[in-house]
Amino acid sequence: MPRPDDSVINSNENRLIMDEKNYKRHEQKKDYNRLFGMLTEEQRRVYQEIIDSVNKNKGGMFFVHGFGGTGKTFLWSIIGADIRSKGNIVLNVASSGIAALLLEGGRTAHSRFGIPININEYSMCSIDAESDLAELIREAKLIIWDEAPMMNRLCFETLDRTLQDIMKCNRIFGGKVVVLGGDFRQVLPVIPEGGRVATVLASINSSLLWQSCVNNEQSVALAEFSRWLLDIGDGKINEPNDGEVEIEIPEDLLITAAEEPIQAIVKEIYGNSFAKEKDPKFFRRRAILSPRNEDVDKINQYMLSQLPGEERRYFSSDSIETSDTSVFDDMVYSQEFLNSINVSGLPKHELTLKKEAPIMLLRNIDPKGGLCNGTRLIVTQMADHVIEARIVTGNSVNEKVLIPRMFVSPPDAKFPFRMRRRQFPVTLAYAITINKSQGQTLEYVGLFLPKPVFTHGQLYVALSRVTTRNGLKILITNEDGECQNKTLNVVFKEIFDNI
Repeated sequence: MPRPDDSVINSNENRLIMDEKNYKRHEQKKDYNRLFGMLTEEQRRVYQEIIDSVNKNKGGMFFVHGFGGTGKTFLWSIIGADIRSKGNIVLNVASSGIAALLLEGGRTAHSRFGIPININEYSMCSIDAESDLAELIREAKLIIWDEAPMMNRLCFETLDRTLQDIMKCNRIFGGKVVVLGGDFRQVLPVIPEGGRVATVLASINSSLLWQSCVNNEQSVALAEFSRWLLDIGDGKINEPNDGEVEIEIPEDLLITAAEEPIQAIVKEIYGNSFAKEKDPKFFRRRAILSPRNEDVDKINQYMLSQLPGEERRYFSSDSIETSDTSVFDDMVYSQEFLNSINVSGLPKHELTLKKEAPIMLLRNIDPKGGLCNGTRLIVTQMADHVIEARIVTGNSVNEKVLIPRMFVSPPDAKFPFRMRRRQFPVTLAYAITINKSQGQTLEYVGLFLPKPVFTHGQLYVALSRVTTRNGLKILITNEDGECQNKTLNVVFKEIFDNI
């Protein structure tokens, strides 16, 4: 049992504060001492600037800009260990569930701060100024928000207004120190039916908050492969260009298929005997990526057909929210029409699964338990109303969990009614979309491009999911299925103007 001074839990504090202080200070100090000597000179400079602001209660907004592998997560760890070793609180959040799993005590920003799904210029977070959550925020010394560039600027502005209200202070973020991290070369906020201008204007560096931001970019010695990735992310290949340019892929990264393209990329990434593979690590380390849902679905259905065993089909129950039925006649929106709705983030009406098939969650169910949007699992059992699966990503690897049917609504509001779909919130995950892969690190990636990428950062995100050149293979085809060695790269160069 630890001595009383080893634990910073106080029984008089609210439950949220107790959860965030559920650590031993001497162990945090030990971690800090171990990690500090591993900091690079650049990381140490960034660390010192942030810690000085925390220790002197200066407040302020920082942005740490660096591509995958430059050690942002390591930096968050040592800053957190330093602050916790003094008995204080760090709130770790991320823009996506899968990125939140990499942070100690990580939560999605929407979940932690009650940020509304549908936001506008006047939105406020769902936090009562007298609530336990408000008290937790007042107690916190630092907020770290990872993968920030993929979130709409209105989310940060909403949090800023809310913190100023909670803290009774008109300084940025209510005088709290807020550190944002990420890479503007990756996928930017998704704006339904919005083009290039709308996407750039929705980015955090288009917000007035950006003018108050201290910008730090981590620089490291770059190998040839890393430099090539950065040039793709910055749109520097085949310059001058307007941000949309065809680039040639090195020959050693290409798959030249003598067979059907889907069969060729499956064979390259998963091998001929993947259907007999029982080791969860096998599926945790690899994935096939593609920019469009339709191509991802084709690969998943092909691979499921090769998996032995009995398949189970689950059909959703679709309806319109009761409050809308008085406005819209049910005969106009038939059951068949509702069943046919298939949009990103919404489980399919017909879900076909087999035992040992990899799946991915489409909703946050239990982020603290490792079940968040983007978590990958392996199906172990299937019943009428529940699926048993084993987690293969994050900190809860190999844990068995139960996934229930649940009501899910489309993530955007483009329909003239509010729809509810009762279905398991999962999809097959032999292949996943590029956007869903953001925040994950894999050992083997196959990039399938029967059609080119269509927005900023997609090609860079796909190529940078691996840390070595040997783990990447790319299959590019034209409309006739013939292999190509060139593909389109899309970069909104104006996003870098004020970084």
